[in-house]
Amino acid sequence: MTSAIDVGTSIVVANATTKAFFGTNVWNFFTDGWFGRPATGSGNSWTLSLKELVNGAIGGENIGSGNAYGMSSTYASAHGLTGAIQKNLRDNGPQAIATVILAPVAAKMVKRLARKPIADMNKLLRMTGVSQATGVKV
Repeated sequence: MTSAIDVGTSIVVANATTKAFFGTNVWNFFTDGWFGRPATGSGNSWTLSLKELVNGAIGGENIGSGNAYGMSSTYASAHGLTGAIQKNLRDNGPQAIATVILAPVAAKMVKRLARKPIADMNKLLRMTGVSQATGVKV
């Protein structure tokens, strides 16, 4: 069974990680530029999306106003992809490290402190048949 608290913790950790390296949240990192979505969340020289990285790696069509990594020509020539990642790590790295360490600890504390209400909720979900049908528990 999948725990909703564990899923939430995983999303928070993934968000912190993509913010630290690519300067954008996990949703924008994976979806910007795909499925007809514009690159609104990763549309500048130091925020990167997966599509920009893929296009840059294979030399595909240009994204944005600059080279294939979606960077402006000026920023790309001065700093490049590694410069963008280094800037993101400087700006967001300490917060991301703290989040990656503290989010699982906080989730464990929530589970421990709310053990009785969580057990009651899971019991209610089992009685209604929701947990068996979806494989989800609180």
